[in-house]
Amino acid sequence: MTESLRFLSASEGPVLDVGCGDGIPTATLVRHYHVIGVDFATTMIQRARLNLPSAEFLRASVDHLPLRSGSVPASTCYFLLSDYATKTSLLNELHRVLRPNGKLVLADYSSNDDFNNLLDNLQRTVLGKDRGMFRPDADVLKREVEEAGFRVQTASEVQHPLRIEFQTFIDQLYLSSTGAQYKERQLTRGQWRRLLNEWIEGSEVHVTRRFALVFAEKAD
Repeated sequence: MTESLRFLSASEGPVLDVGCGDGIPTATLVRHYHVIGVDFATTMIQRARLNLPSAEFLRASVDHLPLRSGSVPASTCYFLLSDYATKTSLLNELHRVLRPNGKLVLADYSSNDDFNNLLDNLQRTVLGKDRGMFRPDADVLKREVEEAGFRVQTASEVQHPLRIEFQTFIDQLYLSSTGAQYKERQLTRGQWRRLLNEWIEGSEVHVTRRFALVFAEKAD
């Protein structure tokens, strides 16, 4: 978020936060800008309005934004790209609503993100299912953004080491959307340790969070 704010610093007018969810990244943006958040999920929009009454929130498809062409000076899109196998429609819509030279911030979990790769492995091994996430590679995302008509300023992968207590990791997994299915397997601590062996050091699960981050501007 610090890097995002630095890139957006010269922007005037509202910032459009596409796929705002319940407003977690938006909470940082509203300290500096008037924010218009867009999300399709009604429950998320309701939570965001309660959490951030100073912002404006719209329920809409992010592929069909209810905004005029060339009306937005800046847009952000955090942790939405992994829902899209093909990002062309989303990027074209962001290009449509942005003004010439309008700024765009894209961020999501990278294809190299240890934590999500670990969750992928666990779900395939224990539940026999694929999680269906399409995490972007920073270089591939850069090319897709350029093909949509943007000038990419930077495309990078941000890293953040993470240490989680072994039991805390399992407890959090049980609270996830697939937690009930994991509980049904009734795995012992020993079985969990073997599944997590590659990632365990002492009593902790060690992973590196990696995020693909792209800053771009709409071409004239």
